Amino acid sequence: PQVLVHEASSSWRSSLSADVYGPLSRHYGPTEMERQELIYSLSASEEAFVKSSRRVIRTIFLPLRGRESRAWLPGLPTEMGRFFDWLEDIVNLHVLISRALSTVSAIWQAGSIVQRVAGTLKGFVPRLEVYMPYLAKYEGVKEVVRWHAERDEGEFGEYLRMKERERGEGEWSLERMLEEPVTRLSGYLDLFQVRALTVLGRVTSLIISRLIASPRANPARASRSLGDAVSAILGPNCSEGYGRSQGA
Repeated sequence: PQVLVHEASSSWRSSLSADVYGPLSRHYGPTEMERQELIYSLSASEEAFVKSSRRVIRTIFLPLRGRESRAWLPGLPTEMGRFFDWLEDIVNLHVLISRALSTVSAIWQAGSIVQRVAGTLKGFVPRLEVYMPYLAKYEGVKEVVRWHAERDEGEFGEYLRMKERERGEGEWSLERMLEEPVTRLSGYLDLFQVRALTVLGRVTSLIISRLIASPRANPARASRSLGDAVSAILGPNCSEGYGRSQGA
């Protein structure tokens, strides 16, 4: 049996030929098929998030930096520079998550299912603390960016309006870029409720809830508490990486 290769399949099932999906479905049942769909959804959405956000970084952020430097140009408001740094930190984390998840496609292409994904994602869970400064400032900065884009007659305001005029079809606006990490973080709360991912889901939901509810918490203290939560809830049984199982 051959796996169908699509550039952007809408679902895990549509990425497989019928003679691969049929035996897997009969052997594992609908609940496991739903779980595979959600793993596929997570992997595909991480890839899409990284692609779109890195495009914004290249087209909007990088021109605001000095040549061959991470320092922001003098015309950029200080609070904007810090916030853009935090956004880049978030994107870099998702680049790593996306790369880690990209290997699941090889398991599916072999006609198997992904049995264990918690071990692979476990190490990223406490690193969600990178969201904390972003969440603490998000609402305020969103309004500041909107003011600059609509009313600022200075260089930064004109720069934002120019970039909006140049934005291609389907590309994220800066406003969309500011919103997406919040949307993505909140979306994880729903994603990690699948039966086969409940162990990872319990700790992830706990951590995300803490981050969203208390974004101004002390980062060092939060880091320790998140690490403790991972160890206590996941325990030693989730240390595995990916697993596979062949359909009957």
